[in-house]
Amino acid sequence: MKQRKDRRFKQWSKTTIKALAEAQKPAGPAEAEGFTYEISLGGARVHSWEPFAVVTRLRLQIELVRTREILNVEGRVKWIKHHEADKVYEMGVEFHHSNSQTITSLLKNFHDACVEDDR
Repeated sequence: MKQRKDRRFKQWSKTTIKALAEAQKPAGPAEAEGFTYEISLGGARVHSWEPFAVVTRLRLQIELVRTREILNVEGRVKWIKHHEADKVYEMGVEFHHSNSQTITSLLKNFHDACVEDDR
């Protein structure tokens, strides 16, 4: 079994999901509300009531639950699952970091998570 490149942290963080203008389709949503569930330096598992197709480029605005920082990061949908019972879509989003601030914010958030886990 292949190990993941980055450690994942389980935390529910409020997230606004926006399809980038060139990625929008007439039938798809331009913006949706959701939550990240698992998050790492490389990406996140995102839950939303609106689906975004695989390969769609997104901009996520994530309110990091531990540090209360607002993280703005772009990414691409790698996979999607529909949970009919909950009427929710689960998507794997791979991050494309365009500046070091997003990485710094994530590392600070993860550090706080590790400190809490050690208590």
